[in-house]
Amino acid sequence: MKHFRNFILFILALFLSVLIINAKTDFFYNITSYIPALENHRIAASMITDASKALSELTSLIPTPSEIIASIKGEELPIDPEDVAHNAYIADSPMLTFYPHENISVMTDETGTAVSVFGVVADASKSHLIVNFSDAASEQLDQTSITVDTSMQFNKTIDIPETPYDRLELTVFTGPKAYGQFTSWVLNMVHLVRNENGAWTIEQSPVYEANRAMYEKDKSVSNALRSTPSIQSDDPSIVSIAQQLTAECTSDYEKAAALHDWVCSYIYYDEDSLSLDETIPYYATEVIESRSAVCLGLATLYAALCRSIELPCNVVSGYALGIGEDTEWNSSNISSDYQNHAWNEVYVDGRWVIVDTTWDSQNKIQNGEYVEGESVSHLYFDSNLQFFSQTHRILEYSRRR
Repeated sequence: MKHFRNFILFILALFLSVLIINAKTDFFYNITSYIPALENHRIAASMITDASKALSELTSLIPTPSEIIASIKGEELPIDPEDVAHNAYIADSPMLTFYPHENISVMTDETGTAVSVFGVVADASKSHLIVNFSDAASEQLDQTSITVDTSMQFNKTIDIPETPYDRLELTVFTGPKAYGQFTSWVLNMVHLVRNENGAWTIEQSPVYEANRAMYEKDKSVSNALRSTPSIQSDDPSIVSIAQQLTAECTSDYEKAAALHDWVCSYIYYDEDSLSLDETIPYYATEVIESRSAVCLGLATLYAALCRSIELPCNVVSGYALGIGEDTEWNSSNISSDYQNHAWNEVYVDGRWVIVDTTWDSQNKIQNGEYVEGESVSHLYFDSNLQFFSQTHRILEYSRRR
């Protein structure tokens, strides 16, 4: 009986310890700030911090009783109706991204013989565009130039070139001048297909319907706001950075965009680390300190910044084309549960805005060198789900990372 009582007391003590450590994470992570005497015992302080970090990560993986019951029943965990983030979604839009300051749309006309390319650019570096058509054999069929007007907008209808093939790829390149060097803006993402009547239409991604089912699911606001071991939204440094970056913003949408731009310009994608066997740091504070990460690190940092200023934000895990040898959807990668990429959805203006900071950043670490990109892209800030599905497949909304 005595042994049983001691066992119960031990379990209670362990449970209370876990609660304290999870509730006072910053105390243990930065213990020398709270107990200056430990400054002279750096090894002990480091051991406490590392132990707390490991335990917090471990306890974050332990499912709640409700989650266990739902798992046994094979059901989704119910969300309190008052905690649901209702999602307004714009379907069947020709826009590839809804970002108002720089976007591009592609749509075929009623006859299915021409395609309209229109939108707006943010600066003179994209004042000239080249629209290129190529066939299934990667042969270039036609190339059309477009110049933006004085309001930085563009709009041109282009006849679809003749071809024996039933599938074409449309790519868009931009540059500051009519002649010279151009860079890709929309590459390997938009395809035209010919239907049984001979008319051309924009090809729908084979993973779009599955993505839409995931995207339209009810999601918890409170879960998308909480601090976790890696999404350290209550860390003072995270809060301070987010507040400074958004101080002049007048809307939540502007705040989400400002945080996107900072992550894309400040953090470098560490290509060198992809060849390592060890786990690459992805805690938000670690990413800021090192200024380097891979996709998961950028996603957790963006989520932490958003959550720190009360913008609900989820980390999304899934499969993305173009990472490795896959450049097209096929029966293998469509049915696989393998995850090779992470991005975000931030809840503003009554909808979940899709954000992929990794794909919008031009910064990288390559062969030990920090290579800074020329600009930040917005093709994957507020992406249209239909366009996003051309290259991304949603597999999981991370709850406990």
